[in-house]
Amino acid sequence: MVAPAYVVPCGAALALLGAALTGCSQPVAVEAPAMTPECEALLATAPVKAASELQRETQPRDAAAVAWGDPPIVLTCGGQSAPLPDAQVIEIEGIDWVIESSDVGTVFTSMDTSPTLQVRVPVDYRPEASVVSELVAQLSIGDFAVAVS
Repeated sequence: MVAPAYVVPCGAALALLGAALTGCSQPVAVEAPAMTPECEALLATAPVKAASELQRETQPRDAAAVAWGDPPIVLTCGGQSAPLPDAQVIEIEGIDWVIESSDVGTVFTSMDTSPTLQVRVPVDYRPEASVVSELVAQLSIGDFAVAVS
């Protein structure tokens, strides 16, 4: 899989900017489903910046994921969504999200969308829901996030 055109290799970024960029030495290890055509089209619209953090390379390269910053904010596409009956759900940008909070951050998993989206936001980026709102507003979700009745 070819990296999106807007992801600049770290060596080139260093040469162009003449300064060290954080997070360039190591890709972000992600656990995500393999890329599908639907996820590839959706993730290709991911912004270069999220929460003022630059996009980073992910590993494995065929994972349906995009990451930003250090600690990384990670958006994954695909997989299953099976919320618990007592799960906390909020609406962000017209999409219902199941929220799982911990001491290290919050995981937002979309409900009733195809494909399922998941955003992992570390506590460093509080309020975490604002990060999800910013990302969803910038993604070209269009026909991808279709509510299921």
